[in-house]
Amino acid sequence: MPSVLGHAGDHKLTWKAYTGSSSYPVAFYQQLAGSANIARSDQIVIDAGQLPALSMVWHDSPYDEHPVADVNKGQNKIWQVVDAVVKAGHWDDTVFLLTWDDWGGWDDHVVTPNVKHAPDGVQLAYGPRVPLLMFGGRVKPGIDSRWNSHVSIGKTVLDLLGLPALGVARLDDAVTLADLVEPVASVPPSPAFGATLSQPTSPTPAPTPTPVPQPPVASSAAVGPITLRDGTTLPPPNDQPVK
Repeated sequence: MPSVLGHAGDHKLTWKAYTGSSSYPVAFYQQLAGSANIARSDQIVIDAGQLPALSMVWHDSPYDEHPVADVNKGQNKIWQVVDAVVKAGHWDDTVFLLTWDDWGGWDDHVVTPNVKHAPDGVQLAYGPRVPLLMFGGRVKPGIDSRWNSHVSIGKTVLDLLGLPALGVARLDDAVTLADLVEPVASVPPSPAFGATLSQPTSPTPAPTPTPVPQPPVASSAAVGPITLRDGTTLPPPNDQPVK
């Protein structure tokens, strides 16, 4: 299976995966499994002054914020990572992309469009919404209203690092957020870990909400086969059966 980390390595860029004790999920990739570039999650705080071009971080429970964990523990782990990068002097040349793989189980007030589906009819691409927080000294503040999914993260990484297409059409054709990164830093560093935070005063008058743009397509298409690194393919994957 292709991966963004392996793709970076293939093009002579440095990378490191900071994972939990099981090396999830990088251990699933033959190209990455057992690599010396896989370290435990907390190592990134130590490495903050000399991070590679591409770093990815996952945490074990209870720091991954999965139920029934105290989400404050996971939030503090992320805050410590950001704080370490700031203290190492790399706030202005680091782009952080923070997201989750679950939406918490709550109903949403916006119906997300069904643009891709598995062979068994399960909706892919736009499902329950999850947050994506993109920040750093050169990241333009604001709320981006474009439709995107998890693959936009990979596409943004490719563009920021100047990498060619990965060879996975769904990712290579995704919306990029690289245009949100400015040439010059203008955003002040995040507060130090443990600092007391105060919410800013709400603006008066309240800003007018931005209308939600129309979905990118009007109908759903079946997901295609998976193209492997050697050019061979696997059949389109089914989702887990629902009973």
